[in-house]
Amino acid sequence: MRARDLARRCASLSADEPVLRAVELLADEGAAEIVVVTGEGHPFAILEGRHILAGTLPDAVRDDHLRAIVVADRLDHEVRSSMATLTVADVLPRRRPALALVSPHASPLQMSAVMARTGSTVVAVVEYDGDERPHLLGTVTAATLLAHFR
Repeated sequence: MRARDLARRCASLSADEPVLRAVELLADEGAAEIVVVTGEGHPFAILEGRHILAGTLPDAVRDDHLRAIVVADRLDHEVRSSMATLTVADVLPRRRPALALVSPHASPLQMSAVMARTGSTVVAVVEYDGDERPHLLGTVTAATLLAHFR
């Protein structure tokens, strides 16, 4: 088995896309994560739902989760409003680990080592053609690798 065999299709977006597009992919289409790509298509980050939630919460709630109990549903509109105005770049964590990238020929052991080194639970499988254009083949999760080794 190689990365190409274990990869599952994944969504990708550029950093300047609206957060609402990412929400559609994650919530409506059931994507587990989104690979964020440069204008040239080079993957550089993984976006998860938790990043969107953290990036759209009002500061008062993000800084003190107990305030969420007090304000209850009163600030839901602020979260929705933020989702309507922010871009993917706006909600990416400032300090994020390096993106875990592997070639389509990477073995499960190689992918596991990349995950361990980067602290990521997802690797992006990318193939480069002759002119160095990236082709995102999909992602492999830690759960997929665990199932492989089982």
